[in-house]
Amino acid sequence: MISIGTNDFLENYYAFPNRRPTQYTTSQYENFLAGIAENFVRELYGLGARKISLGGLPPMGCMPLERNTNLMGGRECVQSYNTVALEFNDKLSKMVTKLNKELPGIKLVFSNPYFVFMRIIRRPSLYGFEATSVACCATGMYEMGYACAQNSLLTCSDADKYVFWDSFHPTQKTNQILADYVVKHVLYKFM
Repeated sequence: MISIGTNDFLENYYAFPNRRPTQYTTSQYENFLAGIAENFVRELYGLGARKISLGGLPPMGCMPLERNTNLMGGRECVQSYNTVALEFNDKLSKMVTKLNKELPGIKLVFSNPYFVFMRIIRRPSLYGFEATSVACCATGMYEMGYACAQNSLLTCSDADKYVFWDSFHPTQKTNQILADYVVKHVLYKFM
């Protein structure tokens, strides 16, 4: 399974507006990243890989970090980031179709998490979640990585009620829902 894009956009493109955005428009950057993904798939194919799943972007504008820095937007999802995710996913999907035609014997599938993830965010109670805009750890707004500890006084007592563990990463429960969906609707093609 290959994943590309979330960190590339949020931690590289948008976080440093004086670097990548001066080199690329968002569409050009999407093409740049899709090209990297295509070259990597071709390299894996050259090494003998024949069953590959390429993961797309989630609605990255709905991550707590992005929502909580969207003060002018009322801390709602950042729609422009979600639009980029949809555009990039479309490019990856088309690339998967192209490579399946070009590379004999390959089974390349596109594991698109966007819509199931968005369904979780829009209808959290269907999955037993109570919090979608803040994370379980610390204040739930900005912290991630080492700033999050399960035993911290600020960390929630039940992560299963939260879609996000930290301001960037889903909880184990969210990941399990996404994994179950991908196995049932995409990876079954490998069985």
